[in-house]
Amino acid sequence: MGEVFAGRYELLEPIGAGGMGTVWLVHDRRDDELRAAKLVRQVDAALLLRFIRELSTRIEHPHTVVPRGWAGEDDTVLFTMDVVRGGSVHHLIEDFGALPPAWAACLLDQLLDALDAVHRAGIVHRDVKPANLLLEPTGRDRPYLRLSDFGVAVPMHEPRMTAPAVVLGTRGYRAPESAVGADPLPVQDLYGAGVVLAEMLTGERPEDGLALPPAPPSGVDRRLWELARAMADPDPGRRPATAAQAREMLRDTGLVPAPTAAPDDGGAQVEVFEHVHVPEVGTARAPRATPNLPPPAPAPAPPPAPLPSPSPAPSPSLAPSRGVAQPHATTRRPSPLTVIGLLSVGAGGLVIVLAILMLLG
Repeated sequence: MGEVFAGRYELLEPIGAGGMGTVWLVHDRRDDELRAAKLVRQVDAALLLRFIRELSTRIEHPHTVVPRGWAGEDDTVLFTMDVVRGGSVHHLIEDFGALPPAWAACLLDQLLDALDAVHRAGIVHRDVKPANLLLEPTGRDRPYLRLSDFGVAVPMHEPRMTAPAVVLGTRGYRAPESAVGADPLPVQDLYGAGVVLAEMLTGERPEDGLALPPAPPSGVDRRLWELARAMADPDPGRRPATAAQAREMLRDTGLVPAPTAAPDDGGAQVEVFEHVHVPEVGTARAPRATPNLPPPAPAPAPPPAPLPSPSPAPSPSLAPSRGVAQPHATTRRPSPLTVIGLLSVGAGGLVIVLAILMLLG
């Protein structure tokens, strides 16, 4: 039996590290479930925990991953989240290069659905990128995306916690205006989503801060390319005003399949960690293969190319970076460092658990 944190969370395997904390696979002994957890030592943990609690209650959406709980012991705080077991959009692009239009449209639709809920809750995510778009094996015929890592998310219309000169987000996906100290707004998340769409369509991230060319690259669907250009426009005034508006523009392409139901396997969500053994605990189950995507619902636009059935060996069509590759039926297993979109925290320090409980109680 591993070490038990705060009398509840059994530390099973370290699965990554970064910033101010170590990521662990833990067994929640009270609920008999597997969770991902990050252990942090944080000087302003009380303020951070209040924000996490608020975030968890304000954004309950099937296409998001948000903190679920916390515990404190001595100078360390533990944050728990769902474990997502199918890799990420980053892995999908890394493995297969450009994605078929139906896959790109399906994934973008779910991302915009999540962003719409986040923005309605008064939050700007500020770090929309392929590595933060996690995938669930669904046991159905299309992918299922969950937006993760709210570590730099901020409430709109509230005092900033960082100076304007401090630039947050990831270079290449953050909006140009955010790099010069603009206040966080939803259109900045839409910029990141537009860059992600362009990357899904081409297999490569566009050049940072520049408008996408009017003509789509060879083999890229023109309708989706025009949407990517609108969302990733360097001028925020020319982008769609809301995620809902961008989603309507996407649906006008005729490429979006019917809504995808949330995965339901009757138990805890369990990641398949590369190089890490995941023990069977409680109701946790083995992973299932990510299915092929069907043609979209009938629409005036021509249907996308169908995806192939699984095969035991890669075929030439699965080349990772040339042309439009066809995603394999099994989602790539993520590496330990990218396995979960866990919350990132700021400058470190020590905090006494008693102070946390007093401030949060």
